[in-house]
Amino acid sequence: MKLFLRRDASGGNSAFEVFDELGFSKYTVTVVSEKNKQKLVMLDAGGTAVSEILRKQFVLDYFAVRCNSRLYVLVPFCRECFSFAVYGSTYRFAGDVSSGSFSLFDVDKSPVMTQKKCWSKHGSGYEIEIFLEEQEIFSLSTAICADMYISAAEEDPIYS
Repeated sequence: MKLFLRRDASGGNSAFEVFDELGFSKYTVTVVSEKNKQKLVMLDAGGTAVSEILRKQFVLDYFAVRCNSRLYVLVPFCRECFSFAVYGSTYRFAGDVSSGSFSLFDVDKSPVMTQKKCWSKHGSGYEIEIFLEEQEIFSLSTAICADMYISAAEEDPIYS
């Protein structure tokens, strides 16, 4: 299934919006910033919270993602390219988070999701293809964490 992620610059506490292939809003992400952390909540079309992402600062920025009744921690690292180490899962990154194009693979090397930059009728954003429907929320949460790092280098980043 393909979904499209874009930053929501309309103001207020809205940070991201996720659209389906037909252009309908599927999820919205709100943000609340505090002193050393930021809390993002992904809401489905009915307004139910499906994921909570905490961006925390402790020596470095990292993300704690709570979804699907589990807790995952994404810690950035740079070897040949910039990616995340995913704790709480068997998933691994391939590609470069800073370029906006990367994939998540399971331990058996089967793809979980891919992300690439794209242009849609909603503007500039990311096309996300999810191969495991049961991992849709985690995959989108990971894409949001990546986009927060990408947008940090821009003039109008999500976090301040």
